[in-house]
Amino acid sequence: MDKGIGFKSYCWSIGTTSYRTDNFNLSIEKQLQLLKQFRELKENKNKEWNGNNEFQAEYYNFLKENGFLKGEAARPDKDAREKTSGLRDIGLLDDERNITESGLELLKIASLNDFSSDNFLEISKDSYLYFKQMLKTSNFIEGKEVRPFVVFLYLINELEYLTNDEFTYLLPLCIDEHTTKDIISSIKRHRKLPVYYK
Repeated sequence: MDKGIGFKSYCWSIGTTSYRTDNFNLSIEKQLQLLKQFRELKENKNKEWNGNNEFQAEYYNFLKENGFLKGEAARPDKDAREKTSGLRDIGLLDDERNITESGLELLKIASLNDFSSDNFLEISKDSYLYFKQMLKTSNFIEGKEVRPFVVFLYLINELEYLTNDEFTYLLPLCIDEHTTKDIISSIKRHRKLPVYYK
């Protein structure tokens, strides 16, 4: 492996582990609808999200009152940020947690219950919207814009598959053209090594 690739605890980050949930698509759509309702309340119009812990806690309580959450959070403001960060990262919300055009389009698909597959990939409309959002999703790492899903597709195209370890430990190191090419060549070399059994 190239000595220029330094250790990182992680390189890519989208959302939080709070999105390890059942009925993922449905949860996103329900939360977007609730956030829309919350933002439309007279007292919430034009309120800033960033740095406003009280407003964030109010959103958490609104989710709870509407059956989206259960239990008592030690830090409701933090939980509210966790619940919305992934939606912001994939472009369904802006930094102030207002619904974007893509988020509104997803709500429209859900409200019309129109999950037809009228696109070139022949997947449901909501999945197609998520696919397009993932193509646009990016992280800034060491001053470079990295599009994780695009990099993943590139590696799959070059290597045909990734093992769990390659996906977990090597893929997130691909933060520019140089490291990506090094990772690909290292994986190819490693795969050619003989396997020794005890």
